[in-house]
Amino acid sequence: MKKLSLIFASACLFSACAGNRRQASLTSEPSIERAMDIVDSTGQGHALLKFLLKNPVRFEYSNTPGLCSKFSLKTGKIFLPLAYKEQDMVLALALARAGHIYQLYTVTGLDEIITEEEELGALFQARLAIETRIRNADFKNAGGVPEIKTDFCTYVLEDSANAMAQARKRALTPDPDCQRPLDTLENQRVWLEKTRQAINDETFYQLLYERDLARVKKGAMPMSEAMKNDAVVRAMPTYEVYRFQRSFYDKQSDIFSRFGKVYSGEIRGDASWRAAHQAEIDQAKTEFSACDMPQLDLPGGK
Repeated sequence: MKKLSLIFASACLFSACAGNRRQASLTSEPSIERAMDIVDSTGQGHALLKFLLKNPVRFEYSNTPGLCSKFSLKTGKIFLPLAYKEQDMVLALALARAGHIYQLYTVTGLDEIITEEEELGALFQARLAIETRIRNADFKNAGGVPEIKTDFCTYVLEDSANAMAQARKRALTPDPDCQRPLDTLENQRVWLEKTRQAINDETFYQLLYERDLARVKKGAMPMSEAMKNDAVVRAMPTYEVYRFQRSFYDKQSDIFSRFGKVYSGEIRGDASWRAAHQAEIDQAKTEFSACDMPQLDLPGGK
């Protein structure tokens, strides 16, 4: 019996070490590894980490202002707010939200983070917070963190639709430190239709260049890359431009269609999750009944 106990303990230790090694491939920061342990302790979080391990991404701390996660899509890095470093629970929520947004970006094939991904990220973050049985003290110890707590309280005390609306409002509010305002799926569809109509003139080149300039302004792309992209397209022979234009339109249309299906599926999944976890949501309502809820003043519709 004693021998069996030693074998079992050794197996558990090996498993834990293997888990730590897997997490180490996602970050070199011990505090971020601890946050990953929290995320991994939930059903949804465990599935997310498995996805991130299969789709290379690195989590680091940001060295620029802004209480938000930032994405370096070209290098496969996600930068978390340094202010959360000593607050494992809040850091876990920020990591889960950013990781889920990265998952949506990877699965759908979008080439930038958009507002609708922030909406879905807010729902994922709230569900994970409920699964970890977060307490009001966790937010208080982290200085309140209204950018996380507000979305969570809206999800718990109101509903998912208002939590998404709150996240949408923030995503559409100009904030260069956080690479905002983000674009919306509808705006991207309108822009894509313009590229289809831009035939036999300079409009197509200009549309591509202006899109990249908008990303430069938000800090999501260096100016050198925008200029390089523009030079490459303008250097194409005319017949190649036509072919590129048709291919570009078809590819982006497929991506937008795929994202629409994923978005709808995520909404349905959230509704099912709420129905199955109503008791936990009710407990959270009691814990966070004193939340200060902001009045929504939303800039436009979807």
